[in-house]
Amino acid sequence: MWPGASGLDFQTWEIRGFLPAFPFIKGGTWAVSHKRRVDPLSARSPGGYIKGKMPEKSPKGRCVHCLRFTDDITDDHVFPDSWYTESTPGTVQRWTVPCCRPCNKNLGALESDLLVRLALCLDPKSEAAKGVSEKALRSLGIDAGELAPKDRGHRENRRLKLKAEFIPVTAGEQMPGAIPGPAQKPGPGEYLVPIPWAGLSIIAEKIARGCEYKLKGRKKFVEPPFAVRTCVTEPDVVSPQFLSHRTVIDFGPGCQAIRVFATEDENVVRYRILIWGTLCFHVLLDHEDYFRLEFDPMMKPVEGISPKDCKGMRIPPYLREFK
Repeated sequence: MWPGASGLDFQTWEIRGFLPAFPFIKGGTWAVSHKRRVDPLSARSPGGYIKGKMPEKSPKGRCVHCLRFTDDITDDHVFPDSWYTESTPGTVQRWTVPCCRPCNKNLGALESDLLVRLALCLDPKSEAAKGVSEKALRSLGIDAGELAPKDRGHRENRRLKLKAEFIPVTAGEQMPGAIPGPAQKPGPGEYLVPIPWAGLSIIAEKIARGCEYKLKGRKKFVEPPFAVRTCVTEPDVVSPQFLSHRTVIDFGPGCQAIRVFATEDENVVRYRILIWGTLCFHVLLDHEDYFRLEFDPMMKPVEGISPKDCKGMRIPPYLREFK
């Protein structure tokens, strides 16, 4: 099991069990994303010169995530690049999609934060999560080998900030929002890792939007009149809707996605995304009217740990609001 108060020095920690985690929402409730209109010129970059050569211009395009047009487009991995496991075969295609520079920067920071928090909750012996826990610990300066003083100081500061957020089991026993899958029953002396739901929702939606764009080369954007809802569900339960007429998208042992669509409207889509064999998302792509008039009124209010209660977690505005 994870050590208690006497083992809070990360340098002495060993991965022997699970660390429970509490996000911003209970499994089975939902988050809403709202797009904001932005100035497409705000994504421009000043560029630079290299040894007298003219600066290379970034290609123009449209961001899959925020839907804005920009003349400074980048590539973003559909499944976060740092989340791939060591056991991922070289034959796996690591899909990328067009992404504006601000979204790429914000998503990268969010993916890095979530990787560390979620990795502390994983079974390091799991083949579906091979190497993920070790990678996260190295980012905190644990078993990282020889490091430059500046890099070592950066990792130590990151470790101390995360450590300050840990919640003793005795203080968190009555807290709502345990993640189905990674969260295990805590033992004496263990700590809870706060994980705001907003961060998980952004990653789940990012994967679904990327798959919609890449699937069969359609280059499809999820935009009005369609909207998105996300949910964390039990990883061991597969809804009957995902058992037939489905498309399986394989990102290796670390992530598998199942996609189904409505026969009467192929733009109405459901995704089941399983990450590291233990974190499961359902993502709904449907008409805004359906969500507003039928779906949303049936859902329970969000409860759990909010981003403001998780000081070290960088939840960027990401051009949307969470309610």
